[in-house]
Amino acid sequence: MEQKDIIESSITDAIHHIGMIVRDADRTAAFYESLGIGPFKPLIFDSRERKLGDKTLAGLKLKLRMGHVGDTRLEMIQPLEGEGPWFDFLAKHGEGVAHIAFVVKDIEKSKAELVARGLKVVYESWFQNGGAAAYLESDELGGILLEIFQRPSDYVPRKK
Repeated sequence: MEQKDIIESSITDAIHHIGMIVRDADRTAAFYESLGIGPFKPLIFDSRERKLGDKTLAGLKLKLRMGHVGDTRLEMIQPLEGEGPWFDFLAKHGEGVAHIAFVVKDIEKSKAELVARGLKVVYESWFQNGGAAAYLESDELGGILLEIFQRPSDYVPRKK
């Protein structure tokens, strides 16, 4: 990529988390905690709507664990029921790092910027309290997904 192709982007505010797909979130979290990483707490989010491409998802069930290493969050996702990029990743690659999530202020603006740069939206979720997330893919991303994450309106930073 030439220097002229590099643009200022709305996705460069901060990395929110690194997402890993696992077969057993509890076992994996316990192992990381035995290494002094974590603790990993259950992560619950309430989506008012989820879409996989143009299809509205119903019946999606994931077991999530979130832990911190300094300011970096590690998310463990265990796909349980339904369909989506987590199930595809596990079937295709097995366990591993699936995405890097970036904080954005305006998810619709950021999504439009990334689509204009050639990325494809593969999953979207809008939360009850105003936040949202989207997964995007491209052959240029090195085999992982890019997630953009708009914090909910009631977001409270973690106390250190």
